[in-house]
Amino acid sequence: MACELPLQAIAELIGVAQEDRSKIFDWSNKMIAYDDPEYAITEEIGRESATEIIAYAMNMAAERKRCPARDIVTTLVAAEDEGNLTSDEFGFFVLMLAVAGNETTRNAITHGMHAFLTHPGQWDLFRRERPATTAEEIVRWATPVNAFQRTATQDTELGGALVRKGDRVGLFYASANHDPEVFTDPDSFDITRDPNPHLGFGGGGPHYCLGKSLAVLEIDLIFNAVADAMPALHLTDPPRRLRSAWINGVKELRVSHG
Repeated sequence: MACELPLQAIAELIGVAQEDRSKIFDWSNKMIAYDDPEYAITEEIGRESATEIIAYAMNMAAERKRCPARDIVTTLVAAEDEGNLTSDEFGFFVLMLAVAGNETTRNAITHGMHAFLTHPGQWDLFRRERPATTAEEIVRWATPVNAFQRTATQDTELGGALVRKGDRVGLFYASANHDPEVFTDPDSFDITRDPNPHLGFGGGGPHYCLGKSLAVLEIDLIFNAVADAMPALHLTDPPRRLRSAWINGVKELRVSHG
C-alpha cells in the first residue's frame, strides 16, 4: 500500500506510461537496496539500474520533442534555449525523482503506520480530529533519509568544531530531528506537535525539498483513507528493516484489519 501511491503520483507527473511504472519501481529499489544481503544485489547492479532510469527518461524526453504532448515532460524539454532541461538533464532529473519522490515518501508512510500502531492513543486522536500537523510529525519521526554529504564553501565553526572550506561534512537528519534543544520530548510521537522545525525536507535553503507539498498531500491522503476504511488495523509482525546507510527503509510491515 505504501509503495503504490508515491510511485503512481511521480510517474503520472512526469508522464511514465502505466505499463512502464513497475520498471521504474524495480530500478529504484535496486538503486537503494544493494547494501541489504537479502536481495543479493551488487553495487554494480545498482549502478546499472540508475543507468536504466536515465536512459528511459532521456528516450522519453526525445520522444516528446518529436511528438509534443500535454504533459510536464513536454514543458520541461520543449525549449532548451529558454532554460528548460536538455534530454540529458531530464534523465538525471527523473533519476532524482525516482528516489526523492518515491522511496522517501513510501518509507515515511510505512514508518508513520508503524508509529500509529505502536502509539494507539495517537491513532485514536488522528481518527477523531485529523490534525493538520500530522504529516510533518510523521516525517520528523520517520526521517526517511539518514544522511547526506555537503562540501563547506567557507571556513566556519559549528558546535565548537572548526570546519574549513572544502571539508566534507556529514548531515545526520535523525539526530537533528530528535535534538532536545529544539524539540520538547523529542522521542515522543506527537501528531499535534507545533511548531515542528524538523529537517526531514532539508531545512531550507537551496537544498530544500521541492516535493514537500506533494509528499504531505500523499501522507494525508493515505492516512485519511486508512482511518476511514480500516480503522481497526493492528500489527501482525515487527517491521523488517532495510540495511542501508542512506535510506531509513522498511522492507515489509505486515498489518491486519479487524
